[in-house]
Amino acid sequence: MSWTAVRTVAVLELRQRVRSTRWRVMLVVWGVVLVLLCGGLTALAGMSGGRHEEVVPILYDLTLGFVLGIGLIVAPTLSATSINGDRADATLALLQATALRSHEIVVGKLLAAWLAALAFLAVAAPFLLVFTMTGGASWTALVGHLLILAVSLGAVCAIGLGLSAATARPSASAVLTYLVVTALVIGTPIMMTLSTTAVHGKQRSIVYSTDYDESTNNKQVCEKDPDIYTSDIVHWERIWWMLVPNPFVALGDVSARAPVTDIDPRTSYSPLGALGLGVDTMRTPQPAEVVSYYCGNDSHSTGDDDVRRPEHLVFWPATLLVLGLLGAWSLVSASRRLRTPVRTLARGTRVA
Repeated sequence: MSWTAVRTVAVLELRQRVRSTRWRVMLVVWGVVLVLLCGGLTALAGMSGGRHEEVVPILYDLTLGFVLGIGLIVAPTLSATSINGDRADATLALLQATALRSHEIVVGKLLAAWLAALAFLAVAAPFLLVFTMTGGASWTALVGHLLILAVSLGAVCAIGLGLSAATARPSASAVLTYLVVTALVIGTPIMMTLSTTAVHGKQRSIVYSTDYDESTNNKQVCEKDPDIYTSDIVHWERIWWMLVPNPFVALGDVSARAPVTDIDPRTSYSPLGALGLGVDTMRTPQPAEVVSYYCGNDSHSTGDDDVRRPEHLVFWPATLLVLGLLGAWSLVSASRRLRTPVRTLARGTRVA
């Protein structure tokens, strides 16, 4: 693969986007929306009397989730019509007739779409930096979040490019790309929820209560005959992995494992951190029997003043791996469909 060839294709694509007024208007609108969002949320938090340490982490997480959500909406529009759109405009054959190889054309188009998508992330980066400097998140978490955002946008651009090469109509490839994005973001929790019917189990609970007849003021005695209950449970540890491809869950995993900032975590709340801790709780195996003691003077409260941390291994790198494999497979598929000479063409597909 020649970098000069890839750069040539990418420059051609970017020049078309730069000359497009619609793309520049989208960037301006995106910046205005972020200003209104962050300013409005900050003003609303101030009017409600929220303290700084309580408001900033929430503002950071909301801005981050909004950036990822809008990015996943914008990214397919940058690549899902790149190949079949050029084929419909009779410009793709001009590239194929040159010395450019099929994979150089595909990678060049991906690089252009990815850079255009990263431009939207660059507009949002100053807002995330401000919230990080004011204690909304740690710098380690910011780096991890930006990495997930960049890889997710690149993977979606690659998927759109592959579908653009596989379908004849630009509208069809755009719709299919949005369906893939929907499957990653919304389909994964729905699939996990539907799978709960296959992982139901029984759990036996043995509860020892206080025997008030035998207890005194100085000593509490447990009942000899405990109460035994049997309840239905869901073994989430068997199906939690279905959430791994979800980029929002990956952001939550990073937030839950980030170092503690100067703001006291006991007085602040992070929605993404709560999401990461919730998934970490799912990964804990459910025992077949649970014994509980509600008696004894030695019983004491545990963990009231401690901040809960994840107990299992980090999984957000697996999210990047899954998204990267999907993007790589899409690129290989698109490259194969652009090889010349073409022996067979789909119905309704034009060459030049």
